Amino acid sequence: MTNQLWITRCPVPTASSVAFDRGLLERDLGPLGVAVASLQDAPDEATRDAHFHHGLDGLVREGGNVPALWARSTGTATRLVALTWIDEYQAILTTDPALAGDPARLAGRRLGIPRYLDAVVDFQAAMALRGFDAVLGLAGAGLSDVELVDLPATRSRTGWGPGERAPRGAWELELRALRDGVADAVYVKGAPGVAAARAAGVHEVVEFGSHPDPAVRVNNGTPRTITVAAALLDEQPQVVARYLATLLDAADWAGVNGEEVARVFSSETGGDRDAVRRAYGDARLHPDLREDWLDALDLERAFLRDQGLLGPDGGFDVRAWVDPAPLAAARTLRSATHEDRIHA
Repeated sequence: MTNQLWITRCPVPTASSVAFDRGLLERDLGPLGVAVASLQDAPDEATRDAHFHHGLDGLVREGGNVPALWARSTGTATRLVALTWIDEYQAILTTDPALAGDPARLAGRRLGIPRYLDAVVDFQAAMALRGFDAVLGLAGAGLSDVELVDLPATRSRTGWGPGERAPRGAWELELRALRDGVADAVYVKGAPGVAAARAAGVHEVVEFGSHPDPAVRVNNGTPRTITVAAALLDEQPQVVARYLATLLDAADWAGVNGEEVARVFSSETGGDRDAVRRAYGDARLHPDLREDWLDALDLERAFLRDQGLLGPDGGFDVRAWVDPAPLAAARTLRSATHEDRIHA
């Protein structure tokens, strides 16, 4: 049993970030005798690294699927209790005007792959590989038809610390590779990606975060995972259910408070409000376990396995990882006082 709930979320649009901003987590979990803390505010990096490896008692995580899938594939005892799907800006950028607007012209070109050598799990490389694979597929090509160029870097494993939310130097490595002539094209996403696309001399090869085929949009952020430590769910299922109920409340509030949500997401992502609106549109934050979202997550898992980016159990069954009971219980908890709670 734990009386300390660590909640971690990526610097992207999440219901958890809204819930923290509104004070909803303390309001709802405090009466259960549970203290709530943001993992990003932990004073030591070793603790903050649990955002990636999930090896911390009392941890709940809402964020990109690559670390969650990797942790599960390495044997970390977690449960998938919900997913979210928030389409976001995804693009391939270049400084070569000849590539602008035509992904077919990427064939034979040098595509930059960030390689963070001190990362617990290199989700940045995974995102770029998946993004390039999706875009090349639109032109009937694949990763074997291009030259993948490593862009090595080192940095703090988490890239943030106490009191910090927005990522540091997002996409600077990629833009520098374009300007130095090391790579012909790079992958970017999110509000910081919108800002990168606005940089002088930069052109979009293709923007595909709004592509009509959801399979093309599948990446680290689509869908995002909500995972919990298995021991926490086994020992205190009521805490996990209440957390998810609070996220549903936060998502409802976000749906009718667009300007405030833009402020929260600007703080989380480091993008200005215009970039946030361009990147995420009217983001719907509600957790769910839709079958098509689970199919998309399994598509992502298979890609990561085939690229050698997962652990020894990379062929695990995504649906066997799911525990639907907490989300069902969370929906039951949404009582007749729901309207009063979300407007609190």
